[in-house]
Amino acid sequence: MAFIDDVKTALRRSHSKLDGEIQAAINASKKEMSRAGILPMTIVETDELIAMAIKTYCQYVFASDEKIREAFFNSWEYQLDNLRKSAGYGFEVVEDV
Repeated sequence: MAFIDDVKTALRRSHSKLDGEIQAAINASKKEMSRAGILPMTIVETDELIAMAIKTYCQYVFASDEKIREAFFNSWEYQLDNLRKSAGYGFEVVEDV
């Protein structure tokens, strides 16, 4: 199954009318991860943590209720922060001694 189908399942969408917009949200989430300090080479859809963060971002983008939208955004930020702090995902800070 293509990753967009996984995202559509998370969004509870079965039609293809919004596929372009969903793909754009997937792409935007990856760019946001990179901008936030996640190593670009780790932003792959086959990584379960990355995939979950992308789905959460898309749920945030497509949420129609403001409270639910805010909850998804908070979850996205939490996931992003944890990825950034996890070994192998974020840039390592080297301190001068």
